Amino acid sequence: MAAAMVLIAAGTSAVRAQEAWLVTYGPGEEVWEMFGHNALWLRDPAVDLDHTYSFGYFEIDRAGFYFDFARGVMNYYGASGQAEREFEFYRQRGRSISAQKLALEPAEVRALHQSLHEAIYPHPQFYAYDYFRANCSTWLRDLINRATGDQLRPFLLDQPARQTYLGHTLRMTHHRPWIQTGLSMLMGPSIDRPMSAWEESFLPEALAQWLDETALAQGPLVAERITIHDPGVFEAPEQPRRAWLMLVSLGLGLGLLILFLVQVDEVWGAGAWRVGALLAGLSGSLLLLMMLATDHRDTHWNLTCLLLNPFWLLLLAPLPAHWGLVLRYLLLLATLLGAIVLAWPGLIQDRPGLVVLLLPLLGATLWGSWREASVRWLKPS
Repeated sequence: MAAAMVLIAAGTSAVRAQEAWLVTYGPGEEVWEMFGHNALWLRDPAVDLDHTYSFGYFEIDRAGFYFDFARGVMNYYGASGQAEREFEFYRQRGRSISAQKLALEPAEVRALHQSLHEAIYPHPQFYAYDYFRANCSTWLRDLINRATGDQLRPFLLDQPARQTYLGHTLRMTHHRPWIQTGLSMLMGPSIDRPMSAWEESFLPEALAQWLDETALAQGPLVAERITIHDPGVFEAPEQPRRAWLMLVSLGLGLGLLILFLVQVDEVWGAGAWRVGALLAGLSGSLLLLMMLATDHRDTHWNLTCLLLNPFWLLLLAPLPAHWGLVLRYLLLLATLLGAIVLAWPGLIQDRPGLVVLLLPLLGATLWGSWREASVRWLKPS
């Protein structure tokens, strides 16, 4: 509240920020911290201004938050506070802190301060969050661009991104393979396409890197860079990494287990392939639900549904023999087609890790179902 009163007092009538810094916070342990965070740090001792402004805050304790998030209804907001208090919070979280002083004219700094104040107050001002297109970093990118008279955007639009959305997702989650695999499974081909540096600036570290390379009409945009805190805890690799060992081991292990049980014991074998079909069907139902019934735009047109889809659940139903045969052939065809499409580099949706994980499991499930059906068909009536 005290910070808010200072900002209000220094706001609309006497906006006099003399320095503007982009602060970049490194990744943290929580899921929502894994891509990092950033803020604009404004300083003017004359009016006791030493505050950070940032976006991407949410009310996790609000009733219905998780249900709304699952539907893709994400109302986030911006906030401001005393700089040293915020820096201490990130130090305690073991997250790195670096800052870049922006080479802005006094009038541009004042305009930036005004824009930040209007975007946050009265507090809270909610906006529709998007993890790639309307997050903490894109807000700051847009505000810096506005303060520079739209000089930043044309420069970044002309530069190809170093990675795709998928590439950065794999980079930033490489140390948490279950999260990495889940995100790869849920997201469709929209995160695979090439993009510009402007779009890549959704990632705080990428925005910081691109600002270092940006030149305005009056010269470089970044005048100075400092490191405030560096615990050396986490550093993302430059290139995407997949958890190949885990994916191959788990996929082959589960597939071979189903085959073994089907071969040696009729009861255990029947249970094993049915569990496989149940998991594939429920997972496919979730993917279909994310595609058709939510506002998560990057889950749409997900070709992983060729591998995982609700039709696997029909293997558990007492279908007539000829319909069961048709179903198994369709599942086989969809699985093979999905494996080709998802494993082919740069085709549509690059998910080879999912193929090595799911193909042995689905193949064993289908084989167990087919073997049981064949035995049943051969029994005399």
